[in-house]
Amino acid sequence: MKIESQIRKDYLIPQTLHARLTMPLKNQKKKKLLQKGKSLEIDKEAIRIMRTVKDEEAFYFYEALGKPTGESARSLPDYLGKIKSVKLESLLFHLERKDFQNWIKKTLGDPKLARKLDRIKPSYNDNLRTKIHAAVENRIKELRGASLELLVSEDLVIASSNARS
Repeated sequence: MKIESQIRKDYLIPQTLHARLTMPLKNQKKKKLLQKGKSLEIDKEAIRIMRTVKDEEAFYFYEALGKPTGESARSLPDYLGKIKSVKLESLLFHLERKDFQNWIKKTLGDPKLARKLDRIKPSYNDNLRTKIHAAVENRIKELRGASLELLVSEDLVIASSNARS
């Protein structure tokens, strides 16, 4: 369609995503997810979770009680970067105490990621770092995908409405 091609060109949407967004929906549940009201909820949730918090709400990394690393994270992407560089002792300390899970659930508002991290078994090896990193990275991709889907879906609706006028 002409409208879809224009939107795809304007936003440089990858072909696979474009195909997924413009294909006919097979069931009512998927249609409901793309309705304007539902999509806005998804977008608001993604924005809330991905936001940058104030310093007093940031996550401060420690190796042990009373032994701060000097590192902190104010957003989920920032946290992802810190996972790569903080000492393994710090990751183990916080995972065992459920500090990561509590900050992500209560401060960022993402119980889904908190549950994923809660299922990771604490171990003193780099496999722990890899598992935490993978869980957070996948969630960020998921949240960014929800936002992109919303933007494209709304533009398709707006463009379709303008074409009918």
